Amino acid sequence: MMDIPPPHNANGHTWHHSDRQLTQMILNGSGEMGEMMRRMMGVSADVPRMPAWQGTLTEEDVAAILAYIKTWWTAEQRDWQARVSKTDG
Repeated sequence: MMDIPPPHNANGHTWHHSDRQLTQMILNGSGEMGEMMRRMMGVSADVPRMPAWQGTLTEEDVAAILAYIKTWWTAEQRDWQARVSKTDG
């Protein structure tokens, strides 16, 4: 069973995504990636989706949110995610 919302700590999957991808998911909502994951994991259609925060949050707001979330990750996860973010510029 998939946790809704998913955990963003070291036990979650958030750290597998680049800063660019995470920013886009926050600003634009879950979009097609979210739909693909829902189909793959058999998530019911009535389960809430990630809303878009474009126009409410700035990119600076999102960067601050992500900086806070990253404090929940291990040093190894932060290092790995930083490398992924560098190559996904």
